[in-house]
Amino acid sequence: MKVLKIGLFLIALWIAQPSQLLGQEYLTATPGTGEGIWSLLRRSGVKPTPSSVAKFKTLNANNLIQNDELKKGVEYLIPSSSKRYPIFGPAYEEVTLVSDQLEGHVYYIVGGHGGPDPGTLGRYRGKQIVEDEIAYDTALRLARELLADGATVHIIVRDPNDGIRDSEHLPADKDEVYFGGKKIVLNQANRLRTRARIINELYDSHRATAKSQQVIALHVDSYGYRVEPQVDVHFIVASQSGRELGETIRSTVKAQYAIHQPNRGYHGDIKSRDLMILRETKPTAILIELGNIRHSGDQHRLIKPQNRQTLAEWIKEGLVARATMLSA
Repeated sequence: MKVLKIGLFLIALWIAQPSQLLGQEYLTATPGTGEGIWSLLRRSGVKPTPSSVAKFKTLNANNLIQNDELKKGVEYLIPSSSKRYPIFGPAYEEVTLVSDQLEGHVYYIVGGHGGPDPGTLGRYRGKQIVEDEIAYDTALRLARELLADGATVHIIVRDPNDGIRDSEHLPADKDEVYFGGKKIVLNQANRLRTRARIINELYDSHRATAKSQQVIALHVDSYGYRVEPQVDVHFIVASQSGRELGETIRSTVKAQYAIHQPNRGYHGDIKSRDLMILRETKPTAILIELGNIRHSGDQHRLIKPQNRQTLAEWIKEGLVARATMLSA
């Protein structure tokens, strides 16, 4: 059994693969004499279930004989529980499917700003902290967590070479592009309209089959006060469905703080604002502010890669809870 690489390619709208990301890899296997789909999957380390068999048939539709018999000497793609996504970087590109609890749920992950717009800036221990880099790293971590639970994920702002970074200092660059490779322009209104248009086109392509579709935009704000306040993770919404999503994630984050830092308290709130990314996108949308980039306490929290990972995991748990409610 060996790994077959599916080459990278640019797309205009979406990729017809379960994960909706670039650069997947699949295991391949050649059937033995008299071997059928179920036994081939089992020998390849994949549990044969109606779902995995259906995926196998979809991947190999052109190499099946009538009645779904396998051809001798043909290498078949195996719907492995582990796939590779180069966008996450070499250390994190392999993602193992741990559950299917988010199967059918579609998420649009938007790291704030990007390209010529770095967002807000801070300075900590003599080094610059850049909003779009913190937001993007957290966005990648969230996307990876969602994929592991079977979700369909679209990363709307993408960096071709950063990947997930386990370092405190995330140097700024301007090479981020939109999903599909489109350049990010400087004009803010054009940027926001482009993001909404990409999301809405993808939304339409999933509308007939998705159990739910949600936009998660991540930012690290600056609050412009003379004395910069420390703020907890909080949520901005523009619709009732967005508020319900925010309430679920907020409850999850609050519960996690109660477990891991019981004496800390948590004061993240939910605010309504008429932002374009919330107003102009068709799916339920929410903007999550991860902290204040100019407060030393928030800076110390957000530069730690383990803290960005923890935030991604807690947000994912909130999305799982919401998906469960919507599926009930």
